[in-house]
Amino acid sequence: MISHGWMSKSKHHAQQLQNTTLYATDTETGKSLKSLWPQIRELLSKRRKTGEKRLARPLTRETASALFIKASTIDSIPARIRTTLGIRRRSGLYDWVLEELNNHAEAQKRTTLVPKLLGYGLVRQRSGLVTEVFLNYENLADWLDGFDWLQQNPSQANSFAEACLELITQLNQSGIYHLDLWAGNVMIHEGNLEDLKVIDLENCYIGDNPHSSETLGFQFAFLYQHQLHDFISESLYDQLVSTQLARLKGIEQSRFRLFYDHFKHHGADRKERHLIPKTGQLERLKPAH
Repeated sequence: MISHGWMSKSKHHAQQLQNTTLYATDTETGKSLKSLWPQIRELLSKRRKTGEKRLARPLTRETASALFIKASTIDSIPARIRTTLGIRRRSGLYDWVLEELNNHAEAQKRTTLVPKLLGYGLVRQRSGLVTEVFLNYENLADWLDGFDWLQQNPSQANSFAEACLELITQLNQSGIYHLDLWAGNVMIHEGNLEDLKVIDLENCYIGDNPHSSETLGFQFAFLYQHQLHDFISESLYDQLVSTQLARLKGIEQSRFRLFYDHFKHHGADRKERHLIPKTGQLERLKPAH
């Protein structure tokens, strides 16, 4: 399975509990996960009863800070086969949960701007096919997602936008191109806009980017188009973007502007977003929601 790769390259701990295999980055974390097994099992049971595709919550430990668990169901037989064998979809992408696992594992090698991924778990049916996957992260206690923070601090929207533009720039310089970076995927530590992390890396492009100007144009536009436009005017946001661009080298202004001007008012699905760093081409028009 493709997701085993990052664990096999470092010291890890694996253990079998009923029909679930837990993988951890180290023995101590493995012990913690084992102690949390009743809570994990309860979380999985709750997800099944409610019918939710994904469920996330912190799980407490007696001797240390909580872990954050994200559980996802794998519904269809084709998806279960792909997840079990690590096979890509026709689009060239893995299913969501494998994308998040692999992208996050690679991203944390490159930057500290993401929470630590400590392990994961696989739930299998009798046939051996994976039916559920859960990811184990460090719990970001005392952190608040940017959208909630903005609703509480609307007067600081300009400063938030500036911080996020710089955050995107730093990630890109590390070869991490987050393609779903809106306010809700930015975590703020105790209101400090100089202490940010990003989450939900399933929609990312990681590596050398032949179309970095186009990708940056999409990223800056998406940040504004998805919720931030409720807190800051377009003209003021354009000014902040121009200031940020002035600090950057190697950006093709015409290509950046083409994507920036377009995606401030149009959306793109997952496949279309991933084609931007691969082709540098605009796909079909899609009204923004």
